[in-house]
Amino acid sequence: MSGHAKSSYQRIGDLLSQVANAVGGLLFITAFVGFIVQIFFRYVIGDPLRWTEEFTMIAFIWTVFWAAAFVVPIREHVSFDVVYDVVSPQTQRIFAVFSMVMVIIAFGILIPHTIEYLDFLTRRKSPVMRLPMHWIYGCYLLFIAGFALKAAARLVHLIGPDWRTHI
Repeated sequence: MSGHAKSSYQRIGDLLSQVANAVGGLLFITAFVGFIVQIFFRYVIGDPLRWTEEFTMIAFIWTVFWAAAFVVPIREHVSFDVVYDVVSPQTQRIFAVFSMVMVIIAFGILIPHTIEYLDFLTRRKSPVMRLPMHWIYGCYLLFIAGFALKAAARLVHLIGPDWRTHI
């Protein structure tokens, strides 16, 4: 791969990261605004709105799964690194490769079951806003696919010549 192509890939990756961060920020702001509207109408006006609690919950669910899949770097997710931190870089590489392979396999197994469950939810609607439940929880499928793709990208880096920068 030429240096120019690599810089093009890096620019595309940076752009996708910026878009993911912007979407994550907008989702968080949406949840926060819903929460503030809920508080205002409940405690200031004294007449709570029914839709704000459901709206805020949906926005929060999307924020969490979006951020976990596309915003938080894969190496920053919760991990048990007591042993990992005290072993050699080569052993850390083996641990990381094994972990990424397991994530890819586990999430690959989850995808068809998640699609099946989301299909089941097509017949259900949220209680207040009457939104289709498969749209509300469809973010979980995005999370699984996005996180598996990040794991695959990390795996490729761990197998490559500059693996030390990815452990």
